[in-house]
Amino acid sequence: MINGANLIADANIYLLGHHFLDIPCFLLQRKFGQGISEEVKTNFKAWHKRWQEASTTELVPLPLPKTFRAKHNLKALRDYRRPAPPDFWNNFPVNLSKPAKSLVSADKLEAMALSVGTVDKQMLEKVLFDLRFGAKIGCKSPYRLPSRATNAPSAYEDGEKVTDAICDWVKKGFAFGPVDKDQVPAGAKLSGIMTRSKPDGSVRIILNLSSPAGKAVNEGISSEDFPTTMSSTSKWLRALNKAGRFCLISKCDWSDAYKHVAVHHEDLHLQWFSWLGRYFCELCLVFGCVSSAGIYDRLAKVVLQIILHRSGMDPSMVIQHLDDVCAAAPAGSDALYRFDAEYFNVSEALGVKLAPRDDPKKSFGPSTSGVVLGVFYDTEAWTWAMPEEKLLRLLHDLKEVVDADSMQQERVWSIVGKIINVKPLVPGGHYNLYHLIKANSFSSDPKVGVPLDADLKRQAWFWLTALQVCSGKAKIPDPDRSLPAWSVDVFTDAAGGSWRTKGQGVGAVGPGFWVIMPWGRAINAGRPTGDGRKLDRIMSALELMGPLLALSAAAKQLRGKPVRFHVDNAGSVFIFKKGYSSSCKFSTAIVAAIASVAAGLGCTVDLVKITRCSNDGANLADALSKGAMSRFWELVEDSDFILPLEPEVVPGPIVCWATNPQPDFDLGEKILRHLAGELEVLGHSF
Repeated sequence: MINGANLIADANIYLLGHHFLDIPCFLLQRKFGQGISEEVKTNFKAWHKRWQEASTTELVPLPLPKTFRAKHNLKALRDYRRPAPPDFWNNFPVNLSKPAKSLVSADKLEAMALSVGTVDKQMLEKVLFDLRFGAKIGCKSPYRLPSRATNAPSAYEDGEKVTDAICDWVKKGFAFGPVDKDQVPAGAKLSGIMTRSKPDGSVRIILNLSSPAGKAVNEGISSEDFPTTMSSTSKWLRALNKAGRFCLISKCDWSDAYKHVAVHHEDLHLQWFSWLGRYFCELCLVFGCVSSAGIYDRLAKVVLQIILHRSGMDPSMVIQHLDDVCAAAPAGSDALYRFDAEYFNVSEALGVKLAPRDDPKKSFGPSTSGVVLGVFYDTEAWTWAMPEEKLLRLLHDLKEVVDADSMQQERVWSIVGKIINVKPLVPGGHYNLYHLIKANSFSSDPKVGVPLDADLKRQAWFWLTALQVCSGKAKIPDPDRSLPAWSVDVFTDAAGGSWRTKGQGVGAVGPGFWVIMPWGRAINAGRPTGDGRKLDRIMSALELMGPLLALSAAAKQLRGKPVRFHVDNAGSVFIFKKGYSSSCKFSTAIVAAIASVAAGLGCTVDLVKITRCSNDGANLADALSKGAMSRFWELVEDSDFILPLEPEVVPGPIVCWATNPQPDFDLGEKILRHLAGELEVLGHSF
């Protein structure tokens, strides 16, 4: 659904709409009727000003990196690429016990699960095996054979931090070692390590089990054998909206989550690495293994199922995102207090180590505010914001995309992943993803340079500006908000191009109007689209032209109203709700145009799937799409539609598109500029 007071212009959204109004959309419609209300206009000006300010203001510099504080008193070395001197190891802990023991008690987990009786039995069996005997990571021959890979440059650059982290692993029993080379099993695979920075200045060590190519552990693991169900911002928004304003929220976080599960002794030879001339073996699930997330996830889900049953908490109010468990409950309810207390009680009984609550970014008790999935929510103000430092780093990343000609694929992965997380929070955000998604899948090689073209830069600029405008100011949205009952129903249909029946095209009918547009030569001739298809058969795109045609041609009738478009093509509806198509530029550009025109007209629009020719409106639209005018007027006489003799005039930019179809991402703006000559259009007339 698009909130129409959000204006997309030059790949930018002017974030003004009902998402930000204190007066509900339906009250505005009742009070002001047709046209764009004064409230929307006022909000347009306010948000437009914020947008201009954000787009022209220089970013503040990034803060200095946080000072690293080592947990262990180890001698700093000048070069971490070389073996450490013998005396260095005098203060280094030693763990020669193998295999490790899982932290969670299998017996207690089984007893609790059986007592509640609602736990997935098949999943429980797998978890109990993991805890009692160690988890099998799923690597199959020949990828279990010996191999050797080198450490990444990042490991040596962060040498002191890596050494401190390995020392911590050994001390806690998560890693075996250090030992000399002659103590390494003959069949061991030596993988390289790399690092990722953590907010506290330390690093996360990743055992690169995807190297060396052709022999890597991960190549021998089927990810389908280890499914992982991640939560999402949209799921969390549904829980928040169900709980309502002033609701309480909480978050629990597992400390050293992966290290709760030991790895089966038969797989330990797959988890060796070298550091400073000595050798170590990770004894628990590792970062960098394809199966680790799935193995941990099934344990976390079984524990959560027990807690949900014992606390009586509504499962729809709880999300689990790997080691984070977040929950919400209405104000005045004690449900969240019971759930939170039960979570700690069960965790303590089982041996689950939870993060302390001295850092609210990681864990916090029932409160009206807190950070969930990397976003700060305030349920009293009913607003969301990105944490200041996190937002600033993302803005600088996006600014780099805008300014650079290319960027390493792994950087693109990181940036796009962060954008995807906040996408549901930004009005119109999902209509500004296509080029970013394409760049995200440019290569599987993390070091490959991704070219940054103009379209990609425009979307990066949108996010650079939109995040500044929205963070801390935008209301928490409802991803499932439906249109009001009095929405205008418009029926559209499109036919494929054809030389045999040149009158075929696209048509739409609504209360008091109808419009028709035959296809031009290019569509009828089936001109190639460049992706292996032909214009006459790109049906999702052709069907999407129906809502765009109706919205543009009947702008005077539909302006300021909620509009529900009835379409008989499931693909078109899916693309509209997603905001883009991964396989069709034409569909993506048309969807963006629908969003733009709806925004400029102050409309709130949605697309719904209907069965072909299932009612009077669908029959009328079908007749128009086939150019069957005699049949059309016969159907009109037998229907409740009261229609004028003349159709609405098709705006020039749409006629131009039909003559020479292109994946034109400026199409919406062209239509709005055209319409602004005849009626008020947000972003053009104010």
